[in-house]
Amino acid sequence: MAAAATAVVLFGIDAAVPGDEEPRATPTATAATPSPVCEPAWEVATSVDPDQEGNQLLAVTAVAADDVWAVGGFGPPDAPSSTLVERWNGTIWFVVASPNDGTTVNVLNAVAAAAPDNVWAVGRSSSGAGDRPLIEHWDGEGWSVSPVAVPGGGILHGVAAVGRNVWAVGSSGIPGSEQALILRWDGVTWTPEAIPAFPGPSALLAVRAVGPKDVWAIGSRGNRSLVLRFNGTRWRTVPIPARGPLVAIEPGAGGQAWAVGSAIYQWDGTTWAPVGGARRGGELRGIAAISTEDVWAVGSSPGSEEGATRALVQRFDGKAWAIVPGPGGPGSEGSGVPGSEALTAAAALPDGTMWAVGYRDTARRRATLVVRGSVTCT
Repeated sequence: MAAAATAVVLFGIDAAVPGDEEPRATPTATAATPSPVCEPAWEVATSVDPDQEGNQLLAVTAVAADDVWAVGGFGPPDAPSSTLVERWNGTIWFVVASPNDGTTVNVLNAVAAAAPDNVWAVGRSSSGAGDRPLIEHWDGEGWSVSPVAVPGGGILHGVAAVGRNVWAVGSSGIPGSEQALILRWDGVTWTPEAIPAFPGPSALLAVRAVGPKDVWAIGSRGNRSLVLRFNGTRWRTVPIPARGPLVAIEPGAGGQAWAVGSAIYQWDGTTWAPVGGARRGGELRGIAAISTEDVWAVGSSPGSEEGATRALVQRFDGKAWAIVPGPGGPGSEGSGVPGSEALTAAAALPDGTMWAVGYRDTARRRATLVVRGSVTCT
């Protein structure tokens, strides 16, 4: 008697009868997942202009997404009469009251935050008898002047803060014979740091701290670039193949660092080397690194109107530097508005947001300029 083929079940395991195997499926090609397309861009944020004559922001530091500080001055653009401090709370920019130490000139050139209640800003003040260093401190409740005495006067251009360690850099003496200056805060007073001596005029224009035992300071000596590094014990000169002043520096991940001046320079952990420059015949004045593959530089480039400038934003994506598009403003191509604009400093947040500040000139006055940059991937 012919028996129909059946499945045999052994101990709960299906065993197929020979000759009754199910046909195997033919493999199909899996479509490759397209790589995301990422586009950087920047937009203008609404900032505050307290003065009818002139307002400018010269530095910015980012504590958190809802806590960003910008400083500068208001009054005559060439000699601001009052310090200007603005703060971003995650929704709006608003003015925070700040003191003035001089009777004629008061301006803040740099700002750095060690904590939300420990923020430092530096610049210069005058009462008609030359410039003297100006240092101010935010303690979480208000801004106050931190007294400092520098024989012969001077100007501070940069500040760095890590915990209780604070450094301020600039120059002392009269213009034309000024000497590089580094001041350090010991929790009670400001004292000058011992640094190498340089023939001729010298000045330090920016400082950034990786930690208490790793601090960079940059500037110029004569027509040469100047780089100093602190190792926790002493300041040493670091060679760099550059001429002219270096105006901004940003330590990055993996022991790298970036600096801008006549070009863009990168420190690879051993040496400095040029890696790019300002596009469109412009100049760069600030730099901020989010990661080794996300670095922003800001400044200005010639505008469509003769003598006017427009904001310039560039970004490094890990491979090359490229211009980041943004909206037209006074001095920008296609704006139809005469005047100039410039970005003077930048700061970055871990979430990929870049903040930059500066000023824009119109027929009526100088106004503050704040922009926010980001990368959108689709």
